Amino acid sequence: MSLPLTEEQRKKIEENRQKALARRAEKLAGQHQNTGSGSSIAATSSQSKQGPFQNLPRDPSKSGSHGIIFKQQNPLSSTNGDQRPQNSPSFQLSTSEQAKGTWKKEEEVPTACLSHRLPSQMTVAGISPPLAHSPPEVPSQQLLGYALGQDHPQASHGTKSTPFANTTHEPLAGAKNPQETAASLSGQPPRDAVLEAKMARPSASGQNVADVHCGTERMTPGTEGRLHQKLGTPHQPAASSQQGTCIRIGDRFQVKIGYNAELIAVFKSLPSRRYDPATKMWNFSMTDYNALMEAAQRLPRVTLQSLEGAEGHMESPSPSGSSSMAQTCLPAAPSLAFVKGQCMLISRARFEADIGYSEDLIALFKQMESRKYDVKTRKWNFLLEEYNKLMEKARHLPQVQLDPLPKTVTLAFAAQLEKTSLHPVTDVPEADLSGVDSKLVSSLLPFQRAGVNFAIAKKGRLLLADDMGLGKTIQAICIAAYYRKEWPLLVVVPSSVRFTWEQAFRQWLPSLSPDCINVVVTGKDSLTAGLVNIVSFDLLSKIEKQLKTSFKVVIIDESHFLKNIKTARCRAALTFLKVAKRVILLSGTPAMSRPAELYTQILAVKPTFFPQFHAFGLRYCGAKRLPWGWDYSGSSNLGELKLLLEEAVMLRRLKCDVLSQLPAKQRKMVVVAPGQMSARSRAALDAVAKEMTTKNKTKLQQKEALILFFNRTAEAKIPCVIEYILDLLESGREKFLVFAHHKVVLDAVTEALERKRVQHIRIDGSTSSADREDRCQRFQLSKGHTVAVLSITAANMGLTLSSADLVVFAELFWNPGVLMQAEDRVHRIGQSNSVGIHYLVARGTADDYLWPLIQEKIKVLGEAGLSETNFSEMTEARDYFYKVILLVQVCVPNAQ
Repeated sequence: MSLPLTEEQRKKIEENRQKALARRAEKLAGQHQNTGSGSSIAATSSQSKQGPFQNLPRDPSKSGSHGIIFKQQNPLSSTNGDQRPQNSPSFQLSTSEQAKGTWKKEEEVPTACLSHRLPSQMTVAGISPPLAHSPPEVPSQQLLGYALGQDHPQASHGTKSTPFANTTHEPLAGAKNPQETAASLSGQPPRDAVLEAKMARPSASGQNVADVHCGTERMTPGTEGRLHQKLGTPHQPAASSQQGTCIRIGDRFQVKIGYNAELIAVFKSLPSRRYDPATKMWNFSMTDYNALMEAAQRLPRVTLQSLEGAEGHMESPSPSGSSSMAQTCLPAAPSLAFVKGQCMLISRARFEADIGYSEDLIALFKQMESRKYDVKTRKWNFLLEEYNKLMEKARHLPQVQLDPLPKTVTLAFAAQLEKTSLHPVTDVPEADLSGVDSKLVSSLLPFQRAGVNFAIAKKGRLLLADDMGLGKTIQAICIAAYYRKEWPLLVVVPSSVRFTWEQAFRQWLPSLSPDCINVVVTGKDSLTAGLVNIVSFDLLSKIEKQLKTSFKVVIIDESHFLKNIKTARCRAALTFLKVAKRVILLSGTPAMSRPAELYTQILAVKPTFFPQFHAFGLRYCGAKRLPWGWDYSGSSNLGELKLLLEEAVMLRRLKCDVLSQLPAKQRKMVVVAPGQMSARSRAALDAVAKEMTTKNKTKLQQKEALILFFNRTAEAKIPCVIEYILDLLESGREKFLVFAHHKVVLDAVTEALERKRVQHIRIDGSTSSADREDRCQRFQLSKGHTVAVLSITAANMGLTLSSADLVVFAELFWNPGVLMQAEDRVHRIGQSNSVGIHYLVARGTADDYLWPLIQEKIKVLGEAGLSETNFSEMTEARDYFYKVILLVQVCVPNAQ
């Protein structure tokens, strides 16, 4: 449907058209004067400006036997139209002009203005029909008509000439454009026909096309369009009507129709109007329904289809129609209209009906014993045990459609549907963990033990969504150990924590031989080489053939990495997750921004819940149908989704829920692998590592070798440090500190954050005192600043950054007092959460020597009551490092 032209566009089009016609008239007049013919046309200046014809061109190459007479109509002699007044000038073509061919054959020109065919199949040439545009009123004595000559066989003495509505016409014979001529010959309108048709406006007298007399037949409105089509001139069509529909939505209705300025004005006059920018539609309360339909009936170009239950299309009223006739098209009272709604779960025991007003439905609601009416939401809710009873009776109510709860919800809450009030849901039973290593079981905190019980009650298929820092790793290992008879075990993790998981299995399952743990580093490594196989997300697509091997127990760490079903790693993961018997998903942030991101994780744990994404999207993603497809980026029924997940799929606890069970600090050693290094850097690192093992060195030489090794380690750890930080950001970490010692590491971290456009602050030795305080305040108060990049030696004291609850040490430092001071930048007064401390330790680097050195020093200080005594217990790593602690202790005395 095309948009109407503006007034300025109409004026511009009319001006251009008038100019073109004037130029053409001048050209034709010049051609006529050059013919030297004896024919002359006498007209006044006013007639030449306003008359419908200019001088007619003649084709001397053709011959004809008929003349054309142009006469000025005398309004006083209309009763005797067959006689011409004596003072009326007569213009009759001479015989020579007739011989030159004023008439043309039909196939060479457009059809004549006759309403019937001439016997000789000849038509008048050079006469253009009137355009549909109506000019201002013109005095009748200035209007020109035309009639056929008396010698024409079809001419009649009773013919009257009626003025045309337009004062300017294009002679068809004067068209010079070949395309325009061809269009005219084929009966098609010229190229500007559409524009001229849009420019058509009724005249002040109400006429837009004058009556035309051709021969003896008068043109009627019914034949007017056929004449315009024959003459190749656009005909003004009847005003097209915009059609729309009314759609019931709860206690409101929506109008679906194209743009109409008059209708928009009606919309804005209604008090209950609402405009939805997403659908670009207006909706109203049912109380305004009658008023809107009555107003729409008065609009001549608008047709609104009424709501279901009312009569069909609302027809435009006739000029003489009465208001009573208009009201017959209106539906009955709003309460009798079609009412549609849905049931929604609002708690583990109750559901509510979200539906508009219906007297019959309200009467049904009042029959339910557990009914409750929420004054705020104006909705009724009931116990789940009355759900089946309510739905059965609601099906038989006329004009009411109450959609049921999804089948997935009814299956998940089947027990509550049967006996909600009499038998409350019991707690999760205690699982028998006698077959699991006692060291692991005794290390579980009470809420962690409850998580293991929940997972076993769900038969090993769950999404463990505990907040970050609540020990999801130890719970997952315990759950997997419970199903140890079904191993081999597959563990899929981000690449930055592959070796951290390896160390965790060694620490918490001492009964597991270290040779049974297989870490897949490249795509060529075997995926089934060990009893526990650890692989990164990035390698899933590269080992897709090996994934065809059936793993009955699977752990997915940071499962939100699978949120996009279109990615290669997600498709590869779903192939083995669907056939696995036990699926343990771990994520502190299962959905980063919208419910649609949960679907793949639900599909992995419960494939039968929502086999098709569209059903999930309609219910929980606020799905909208747009011209290019469906949009699932929204959200809907989130309360019901939360209850469904917690009942059947997910377990989530926040720090505030279990804070009393958490220690003040939770230290964690994160084992990382040195990243991609050049051959030269790798050779230098290997050389200094070998130098560290050389015996017969003085203490000074050993210290110098360790410092050189420490410097080389900084360069080697940069890729894995950046990868770990970015993984934290992707996992939803809001604020944390990153400590490093070497400037090259600080620069690399800062550059990586800038590339990712992550807001951050940096404080090192070059930061002035005033800037330190200003940057601290920005980090503390601003939600946008996520990361603080700090120097271990320059920012380990005098700063308060308690808005964060995580500290990451990208590098170690041989003075443990400095490390603990840095930890306390967040663990201080004002901190309400348990603080997490992550030490990134790389194998095959100076960290192999520095970490045991730090532990030994803290142990000495703890025995003297000068430091914490549980540092080593919280970050146990005695069985991991392959270097001999005795060698490191040689460097202890002078390592400051």
